[in-house]
Amino acid sequence: MISVAEAKNIVLAHCKELSSIYLPIEQSVGYVLAENILSEKNIPGFRQSSMDGYAIRLADIKNTLPIQDELPAGTAKQLSLLENACIKVFTGGPVPDGADIVIQKEWVQVESNKIQINAGFVELGANIRMPGSDIKKGALAFKKATAISAMHIGYLASMGIKELPVIRKPRVGIIITGNELVQPGNELLPGQVYESNSYALKACLQKQQINAIHLYYVKDNLEATQETISKALLENDVLLITGGVSVGEYDFVAGACLQQGVQKLFHGVKQKPGKPLFFGSKGEVLVFGLPGNPSSVLSCYQQYGFPALNALTGFPKSEDSFAKLEIPFEKKPPLTLFLKGYYESGSVQILPAQASYQLSAFVTANCWVELDAEENYFAKDQIVKIHLFA
Repeated sequence: MISVAEAKNIVLAHCKELSSIYLPIEQSVGYVLAENILSEKNIPGFRQSSMDGYAIRLADIKNTLPIQDELPAGTAKQLSLLENACIKVFTGGPVPDGADIVIQKEWVQVESNKIQINAGFVELGANIRMPGSDIKKGALAFKKATAISAMHIGYLASMGIKELPVIRKPRVGIIITGNELVQPGNELLPGQVYESNSYALKACLQKQQINAIHLYYVKDNLEATQETISKALLENDVLLITGGVSVGEYDFVAGACLQQGVQKLFHGVKQKPGKPLFFGSKGEVLVFGLPGNPSSVLSCYQQYGFPALNALTGFPKSEDSFAKLEIPFEKKPPLTLFLKGYYESGSVQILPAQASYQLSAFVTANCWVELDAEENYFAKDQIVKIHLFA
């Protein structure tokens, strides 16, 4: 067996960023940019009023000014301001040539198609948005590797950008193995359990906005396992296989992977849960063999699957987080423990129901607590590493 750190390094070393695709901006949230995005235009593209009011020359501010014309928002009409006159303008609309300020309408009295301005000090250029004041033509709007969020979409649209080059999301195959598994909603016979791993993994993937998910179900049979893995290798970029990965008489996954040309990169990690974790590759396809117990599946996915999928799609490696332990904890070396925990305000509590088959702690848990392999006692207020749920 290898250490957790060695296993993580091996996984990330085999994660090659996927190819890019173009997506409409409204579908791009949660994707990472494959290229720099430059503005193709000055935004705004013309001198724009930021107020409803009157465009004038600053030198004429104390005069009574006739209303020459008006320029509503959206008009293509172009006007030049006459001396000792004003033009009525509107928020977002153009400012005429010759005007150097806009006086907001609240400071103006209108009578007989003339205005009298009641204002104190007004700066040159007041209430006029200059061309390129948001972004200039040719300027860098977004750097390559930016993760697109909902807050970016309006800005992209304001620049006239309709689609983006982004790193595509992987196609992920989930292979569920086991004779004992029954789908929720069906009656359980003696010796059977409800299958939950596909539901949990699919939910995790969808939270990463990975929706090209293929589900496969296979009994504990070597030939059937080989056939399923062979098919899934052709249809996916990543395989997540649950169950059948240990060394029991009905554990066929590792052998079936090798027989289908998967190169074993490691099989067995000094950790609990998830000690029999398998990782390999065939060409560009990554293969994770996860233990079948539900907590093991979720722990291994968080520690290895999640960062691998992030790396494939261009996301940076996440920073480690730390917290103070609320109560002491004792364990036996030499395994790294991943324990369900609840983090709040800088402290973390290790929860009950830590067995690898138990899911009830996830009602409360919001992180994994990582306890170092070589330590056996962790004191109250000791700083420990945590992994907040993705």
